[in-house]
Amino acid sequence: MQSTSLLIQDIEQTQRELEKIDFHQQEKLLIQVFSSFEKGAVLAACQVIQSTFPNAKLIGCSANHYISQGVILHQGLYLIVTRFDATSYTCGVVEYSEQPQADSQAMWQQLECHESTQSIICFADRLQINDRALFAAFEQSRYSLPICGGASTITNNGRWVMLDGICYENAYVMLALHSVELAITKGYYTEWNPIGRTFRVTGAQDNRLVELDGMPVRELYNRYLADGLEVPFEQLHNFPLMVGDPKAQNIHLPLKITDCGEIEFSGQFQVGDEVRFCYDHPSLTLEQVRLGVQQIAFHKPEQFFIYNCTSRIDFIDGNQEVEAFQTLADTYGAYCMGELYQENGQQRILHHSLTYLALREGEGKVALPLETQPATNISPLFSLIRNALLDVDDMNNSMASKIQQQATALTASYRIDHRTGLPNRSVLREKLSKMSGNSHLLALKVTTFGQINEKYGYRVGDKLLYDLSEYFQKALWRFFDEGCQLYSIGIGEWAVVFDSWSSQEHIHQRFSEFSDQTEHVNFEPTGLPDIDYLSVSICAGIASRRDFPTTSIDDLLLKAIDARRSAVSQNKHLVSAKTLIQLEKHRQEQLGWLSCVSRAVLNQNIVACSQPIVSAHSHQVESYECLVRIEEDGQLIAPGKFLPIIEGTHLYTRLSRQMITRTFDFMSQRTDSFSINLAPQDFSNEKTILHLEQAIKKISHPQRIGLEVLETEQIQDYGRLIEVCNHFRDLGVNIIVDDFGSGYSNIDEILKLEPQVIKLDGSLIRNIDKDKKQRKIAQQLVSLCQILNAKTVAEFVHNEQVCRIAEDMGVDYLQGYYFGKPQRLF
Repeated sequence: MQSTSLLIQDIEQTQRELEKIDFHQQEKLLIQVFSSFEKGAVLAACQVIQSTFPNAKLIGCSANHYISQGVILHQGLYLIVTRFDATSYTCGVVEYSEQPQADSQAMWQQLECHESTQSIICFADRLQINDRALFAAFEQSRYSLPICGGASTITNNGRWVMLDGICYENAYVMLALHSVELAITKGYYTEWNPIGRTFRVTGAQDNRLVELDGMPVRELYNRYLADGLEVPFEQLHNFPLMVGDPKAQNIHLPLKITDCGEIEFSGQFQVGDEVRFCYDHPSLTLEQVRLGVQQIAFHKPEQFFIYNCTSRIDFIDGNQEVEAFQTLADTYGAYCMGELYQENGQQRILHHSLTYLALREGEGKVALPLETQPATNISPLFSLIRNALLDVDDMNNSMASKIQQQATALTASYRIDHRTGLPNRSVLREKLSKMSGNSHLLALKVTTFGQINEKYGYRVGDKLLYDLSEYFQKALWRFFDEGCQLYSIGIGEWAVVFDSWSSQEHIHQRFSEFSDQTEHVNFEPTGLPDIDYLSVSICAGIASRRDFPTTSIDDLLLKAIDARRSAVSQNKHLVSAKTLIQLEKHRQEQLGWLSCVSRAVLNQNIVACSQPIVSAHSHQVESYECLVRIEEDGQLIAPGKFLPIIEGTHLYTRLSRQMITRTFDFMSQRTDSFSINLAPQDFSNEKTILHLEQAIKKISHPQRIGLEVLETEQIQDYGRLIEVCNHFRDLGVNIIVDDFGSGYSNIDEILKLEPQVIKLDGSLIRNIDKDKKQRKIAQQLVSLCQILNAKTVAEFVHNEQVCRIAEDMGVDYLQGYYFGKPQRLF
């Protein structure tokens, strides 16, 4: 075999240039055509070539750079003309459809490959790395045929592939070489080395990369390449990104930085792709090529066809990497935008790689000794780095696999309750998700379990849990259904799921029988002689799917548990969740008020209203009680609607502080005396106490301020309450006891509190004009307050008669609708 090449810069001179080729016009030549010219000029040149060599086969693609006997050429029309002595050709072209595997089958049929087929040259237009399906038929054949070549290159005049003088777009062309005399050796070089950790693509659009691990890609490049300083684009080009497995060498080169800081690459990204920085040292490539050429020499090649990546033009100075091949045999080729290589029966689409096809017809000549180059440490160093990183990846993958196995085992263990050996709440939820219309859920509890633990200890308690679980499962099968399943949902708590079309009355009757029988069983643990008899009491709640067809599984379980709690409080064996709908409605109303208060606190819709407190007999205003309200949709809502619901919560604390702030800010601009209500929770909260202290300091005359203490059973620590009240009294404020006589009054503690003012509860005052008994009680309380040397206030004074009677009792101040309703302060 023999090859020669021509570079034609003037298409009009094609005929004259062809005359330089020393081949007979009737020979069956293989002519590879590469060009940067526009298609019309290429077609015209091909017609001239075909008229000069009518038996030649033409195949090629668009390209900008070419290889001629180890020299790199640029632009023009480039021909590689090869004469084989004992090789025949078949060729094919297929335009892409939406079924790449069918395209592959069509190409296979055109080539008519057989046992003597040695290799295939292929050029594909617009080939992507994930287009492997175009070669599926070749991978599935019984012949392992190396396919070499590459993808068409973008030129100033477009891109295309060509077969027999016809240019195609969105297609691929192939030419098969058939000969028993033809010996083929193939190989490739791609020395991109991954550096550092793996990043995950979190933002990308086609070939524009936006984010890696949530960080803007430009910022990430600056961080790793220049410690946060701006990296010139020219340096970015030397550090492309490796996508996926390092062995695949899927490299995306930076092409452009957009105005918004995104980077355009030579390949496309998908969100979720794993990438790494990578680097290629030119010396490494050259050393690998030299070593490779020395090994190829033993195959005695007559010719090299090289299909190199156009990106390597920028990385390798001069023609050093292709020159090494020329020292062994004539080397021709072109630079593509994607290189084809077959390995282990699979076709690969490479990028940024040098691929070669070494050819020889016959036995070949004696291999000439090659000049050896001094060895360097660069190649082993990069190989060590690359393989060390692969080892780290393998270790990470192995560790991830072990963690996953342990997590799976741990998850499985979480499905079983270790005390009872029963499926737990997680498994119950799965069962509930499959409930039918006749399914029922029982929430069962041993009401005496706490006492058993306390009396006999946890060892006995744990043994009892296990014994009860066994007993319940068998007994429930007898009383309900053999298909019912028992689950552990807490210590001393179980859930039962069973199917039954029976009425609720029948189910209740059967459960009562089950409960009675259970409570007569002696669960005395064996081996504990100190316990001679151990019985239990049980109760349950039931939620039937037919009563709650659209309720979620979590809410259904909650309904069954609420029904069981109701059974405990009512001392019943079983309560149906259906009977608790009214309670649920009340609970939903409470949740609604919680949401309402939350919105009011968040939006600062806490409003203060004031009601006058007047002197007895003169009826002159002496002070104002500031009362909390919340505003919702333009309406003021009284505290009786929401305060009982939020008592004891952090939401109350936030509301109270906001009320203090807004009231004191407003009253600091006035000279009136005023009071605010404080709950026991306020006096036990250090932050609220500090907040109130700071608010008091804003008032120029603290004697104007009254702190109304609601005296209830919620007060747990009177000593602390007295200490706090004394602190505020020292600041000059008045301490007022509110709702005195409301049903709970600890006289001893009130004496210790030493209030300046005591307000009589409105429930006593409201009806003193009609109820003589309440009038006498109120009179006694007024007398008691006078003994304590405390001023008194009668609340709920709503008419003249009540006002007169209260004054006759000796009350000092009056408050109620008779003198004024609460009015908004701000």
